[in-house]
Amino acid sequence: MRKGVALLFVLIVLAGLLTTYTSNVKAQSTNIYISSDGSVVGTNNIQHNGDRYVLTGNISGGIAVQKSNIIIDGAGYTLQGSGGTGIDLTNNVTQVPSSREIWNVTVEKLRIMNFNFSVYTNGGGNHTFYDDYIGNTTNVVRGGIFFWGTGGSNITYCTISGTPAIDLDFVSSGNSVTENNLSGSLWVQLGGDETVYRNYWADYLTKYPNATEIDSSGVGNTPYVFYSHGLAGGVLQDNNPLMEPISIPNFGAPSSSPPKSSSPLPSIPEFPSRAILLVVTTIIVTSGLIVYHKRKGKAV
Repeated sequence: MRKGVALLFVLIVLAGLLTTYTSNVKAQSTNIYISSDGSVVGTNNIQHNGDRYVLTGNISGGIAVQKSNIIIDGAGYTLQGSGGTGIDLTNNVTQVPSSREIWNVTVEKLRIMNFNFSVYTNGGGNHTFYDDYIGNTTNVVRGGIFFWGTGGSNITYCTISGTPAIDLDFVSSGNSVTENNLSGSLWVQLGGDETVYRNYWADYLTKYPNATEIDSSGVGNTPYVFYSHGLAGGVLQDNNPLMEPISIPNFGAPSSSPPKSSSPLPSIPEFPSRAILLVVTTIIVTSGLIVYHKRKGKAV
C-alpha cells in the first residue's frame, strides 16, 4: 500500500510541474488575433484585403496568427510588447490537438520590440521575414526569431538583435538566412541543411580581428562560425560574411552590440523543450520506481 501511495505522489508532483509549465506558456498569449476565418480581433490598426494584412499604426501587444497563407505588412510601424510573444505562429499546437500548423506567412516592414519571444514558431514553415527590425527581445536563450521544428523559411534583409539573434531548433531545416544585419549570432540545434550566406555579423571583427576584405568585395576573408549542435551535416558557418552592415531603408543598421533591456529576465520557461523534458522525466522516474518495487518484492 505504501509503495502505491509513494508512486502516486511522485506522479502527482511531476504532473503538477508539467501543468505549471504549460500554464506559464499560455500566459504568453497575445491579445490580437488573425483568426482562422481571416478576421482581425483586438485592434483597429490592421486592415486587410484578402490575405494581405496592413498595419495602419503602432500596436501595443503581440499578434497570434491562426491562418496560413497570409502577408503581414508592417508598413514601417511598431509592434510594441512588454513580454509575451510578438508574432506567434505556434497556433497552440501543443495545447490544442486539433490545431493546425501554420504555413506560408510573410512578415515584412515591421518593427518588433520588447517581447519575450519576438517571433515564435512551432512546426509548419515556408515563412518569409523580409525588411523587419527585431530588437530588445527579453528571452536570453531563444533569440529574436525562434524556430521550433520549422522548415523551408527565409529570413532576409532584416536587422535582428538577440541572444542569439536567431535560434533554429529541434529538426528545423531547409531554412535560409541571407543578407541580414545580425547582432547576437545564430544557433542551430538538432537540425542542419541551412543556408546562411552574406550576413553582417556585428561581432565579426571582434571575433576575427585579423579578418580583411577580399578585393573590395565587401566580404571578409574569414568565415563566421556560429553555434551548432547535433547537426546532420556538421559545423555550419557563413562563408561570405559582410564587412559592413547592409543598408535597410526602413530601419537602418544595428548598433555594435544588442540593445540592453531594463526589464528583469522573464520567468516564463521555454516550451515545448522543457515540457517535453518533464514528460520524459516522468516516464523514466515512473518506470524506475516500478522496476525497483518489483525487484524489491521478489527479494522479500
